[in-house]
Amino acid sequence: MPPAFSDVAVLRKGDPQGNRMVLRLTTHGGTTVHAVGVPQDWPSRTGPTWAYLFESDGATLVDPGSHGTFQELADGLKLCGYSVKDVDRVIVSHGHSDHDGSIAEMVDASDAELWTHGMYAALLPYDQWEVQDRSASPIHTEMNALADAAIDKREESTYRVRNKRYKESKKGLSVDHTVANGETFGDATVIHAPGHSPDELCLTFDGVVFTGDHVLPEITPHPTTKATFRKHIQEIIPNEFEDASKSYGLETYMRSLKTVIDLGPTYSILPAHRLYNRNRYNFQTVERAREIVRHHARRLNQILQRLTDDDPGLESVTRGIFEHGKLLGGNLYMALAEMVAHIELLEDLGDVEFTEDKQLRKTGSQHYRQFVAELLD
Repeated sequence: MPPAFSDVAVLRKGDPQGNRMVLRLTTHGGTTVHAVGVPQDWPSRTGPTWAYLFESDGATLVDPGSHGTFQELADGLKLCGYSVKDVDRVIVSHGHSDHDGSIAEMVDASDAELWTHGMYAALLPYDQWEVQDRSASPIHTEMNALADAAIDKREESTYRVRNKRYKESKKGLSVDHTVANGETFGDATVIHAPGHSPDELCLTFDGVVFTGDHVLPEITPHPTTKATFRKHIQEIIPNEFEDASKSYGLETYMRSLKTVIDLGPTYSILPAHRLYNRNRYNFQTVERAREIVRHHARRLNQILQRLTDDDPGLESVTRGIFEHGKLLGGNLYMALAEMVAHIELLEDLGDVEFTEDKQLRKTGSQHYRQFVAELLD
């Protein structure tokens, strides 16, 4: 039994990944958290998006799930003894389609208030690719060229169709309340945890932390690369978030992991994915955040080991670290972006540098070790 819970009841069994599974979790404090495994709208290796419902100054729903899956959510809530109209507020952990894709349907059907981070509200009308300007960085230019050359046009077309439906579903949507870091409602507290997404939120509640995609079991969330806001975006971003370096990049993500680590080892995480997989539960404590920091430390070391004067290119480093199956089609972009995020951190720490002819080389230092040690302290 995970530390935070005294009982785990299965209200409906799902498939081996947890799709359509419904759980009732009881904390040692006697409060109840319901969990619904909402299937995604495309074949995803991450499994369902777990939507959570709990009572804290009203019925609160975290992450309704993908576009086109609203009925799956509504059916799951019924098994928990709730209709969608019983929900008082919906909190979106971050603005990715597998988390907020059905938000418009949920709000329309329930009249619930929509609560998000201020960054989510500001960027709501825009696609994530419209927000950031990566063109100034040589390594981003190389990354995009490599990914474009390898992209599967059919895969790209399917993504564009799905993304168009997602964007259209949110037209006219408005945020009722923007939450701030440290804000409380009832017994719940908001944590702003950027890095995977600039608007990422976690919530603590009675020994539990709802982590969205910030901390996941089994898999490591994808960190963003560093970015600058495009000019028209810079003009509408709230002043406190106009410095994009505080919202994007691996350093930002790892510092946000430190915030979760500092909650203490007794907190159990309730993640947006992989709560259940391969016919078993993945209940973990916030020590999982510490494991993810160590993962990135190993990755930083791998890059320094692979970086040689003979072949210092991004593609060579990436292919030397990832197995072939993870470099096919759109996966190549994800792998390249992860490498770029780590190289950016190594450059900021002074462990690598770019030569005048834009070649990447090691400096001989390993300052990343001290950076990681401070996070794990």
